[in-house]
Amino acid sequence: MSVVPANPELIRNIRAQLRADRVVTVAVVCAVLSLAVGYSMAYTHGGPGRVWGLEFLRVALAAQTFVLVLGGGLVSLLAVQREKEMNTFDFQRVTRLRPLELALGKLFGAPVLMYFIVLCLMPAALVGAAVGHARPTFVVAAYVVAVLGAISIHALALLLSLLLERGVAVAGGVLFLIVLWLNPLVAARFWLDLGSLSPFYASDLSTQMTWAVMSRPPGTIIYVPGGYGMTDVLFGWPVHHAVVAVALYAGFAAWFLLAVVRNIKRDPAGYEIFTPAQALGFLFFINLIFIGFFRWSRWSAAEAQADLLGLNTTLCFVLGVALLRTRDRVRRLDARRRLSSGWLAAAWPAPYLAAGTLLVGLVPVAILQVIGKLDGEWDLGVALFRVALFSAWLLRDVLYLQWMNLRLGGRLRLGLLYLAVFYICTGIVFGTLNLFGTPSGLAFTAVFMPPAVFALRLGEWAYTWEVWLAALGAQILIAGLFVSLQRRTLADLSLPGRASAAAAGAA
Repeated sequence: MSVVPANPELIRNIRAQLRADRVVTVAVVCAVLSLAVGYSMAYTHGGPGRVWGLEFLRVALAAQTFVLVLGGGLVSLLAVQREKEMNTFDFQRVTRLRPLELALGKLFGAPVLMYFIVLCLMPAALVGAAVGHARPTFVVAAYVVAVLGAISIHALALLLSLLLERGVAVAGGVLFLIVLWLNPLVAARFWLDLGSLSPFYASDLSTQMTWAVMSRPPGTIIYVPGGYGMTDVLFGWPVHHAVVAVALYAGFAAWFLLAVVRNIKRDPAGYEIFTPAQALGFLFFINLIFIGFFRWSRWSAAEAQADLLGLNTTLCFVLGVALLRTRDRVRRLDARRRLSSGWLAAAWPAPYLAAGTLLVGLVPVAILQVIGKLDGEWDLGVALFRVALFSAWLLRDVLYLQWMNLRLGGRLRLGLLYLAVFYICTGIVFGTLNLFGTPSGLAFTAVFMPPAVFALRLGEWAYTWEVWLAALGAQILIAGLFVSLQRRTLADLSLPGRASAAAAGAA
């Protein structure tokens, strides 16, 4: 199988982008810039060579990372869209290339010019490393971090280019790349003992001098920001961030590439990012990161559970939306006799979403019970109720969106707009009435806004448990209503097929 070395798609990209005139121009420009910047830094510092050498290494590696991540990400965003505009993508889909071959050819072929620029800047980085007496292991580790980080971003950009329209893919991808320049875990670092996942971290890594990690002091309860440097804490054990970054980049790259391979040779109408089981696997992969690096010592047990449920809210909602079926997909499944019948089909995607929400909710509860980090505010029954209401709430909203998506014209966007307006307006009204500030008011708001369960504590449960149970029952009833509506819609969609079959039989 021609995966990389003899991949026709890779060879086509190399021939198209690395023409002789372009190669010479890029090499000359990179050489001139390297000489100018190197001379300027040596002259400006005027001190020991080690000082400007390390700084020159950082600058060269930062430039290489910038080219590889941002430049490569942008060309990957346009890789499939450009083929569609030139009407060549359909031809590629019907060739004898296997999906993995075509995906790898585009993954490494689209940004091949960026890899060449990185190669042209390599002498500058090596000069800086030699003059600055940088440790070879850190220089190599920095390049591994930069390249693997770029590959994971290229895989995601290629997936966006494949699934989304040109304008949406480019706009979303540019915004994502800008966030990468800063740090994609700026908010999550409040809960996680995990350093930056931006590939630009490689320039700092290249000038380090020791692989030692800082252990958590005995008896430490509260995390001190910045106290661990390049050390992450995984399940209570200190781990160097470079090792963590490499593992996470490889994991994300594998997941994104899996999605590309699944869809790259399919008809656009049949795109499906992951199978339901794979989507659950990706959710659990993200949760393994959350749970492994979570700062358990910083929060009480109830706060830790609420925070982890909050972190999973968006993930589980996106999982549910990704599993939604369109009218065309339902018809195809029905025609192939692959559509489950009755209430099971009407409850889609409830089985998978329920499995995901319950598992990501119950695992932290089990961990808290095992580690014994409990206090007077912790109650197992209340913790299980939080998980149940969390799951029922997401099922309610996703079943509503599934019903909207099966209506004539596919009204998913309209359904999302209605949900957003509902939550914004309800939150404004309840906030104005100060219902979130009293135990009885908080329990009442949960009927309409189940996220209020994140603030539920044992003392409030003791006085208002009947209202909370009513809120849970309301979510189940509303979810059942949308299941019933979806069942009726599915019955209407199957009528044309039945009529055609009956007519054919009569003839």
